[in-house]
Amino acid sequence: MSMHVVHIEDEKPLKEILRIALQSAEPGIKMQQFIRGEEALPYIETNAASIDLYIIDIRLPGTMDGIEIARRIRELNAPGYIVMTSAYSRPSTELLTSLRLEFYPKPWHLADITQKLLRYRVNIEKNTL
Repeated sequence: MSMHVVHIEDEKPLKEILRIALQSAEPGIKMQQFIRGEEALPYIETNAASIDLYIIDIRLPGTMDGIEIARRIRELNAPGYIVMTSAYSRPSTELLTSLRLEFYPKPWHLADITQKLLRYRVNIEKNTL
């Protein structure tokens, strides 16, 4: 079973680094990357049932920020895990709880973030057995 990941991030170096790291650690990974929330939303709406993990920057260019995308994912009753990242501000505990998401502050160390994200794979496999 390959892991299906959606990554929404506007910083190109971070997108590339995370893609390479996750593909190296999980060769069969299916990873879709977007810069803007409104670009990602049609893909998310079409594939929500099969997406295992969302990695979303809070501050995004365009009309939707990461929090709005997370709300939309939860409105779709999508089963995937959501990880929010930001170098600027930490969402409130209430928001983290209500949207069932985790927060990883930037800058993150590549080995740490890869290990944390791949932990979701184990949880996904347990839930499907």
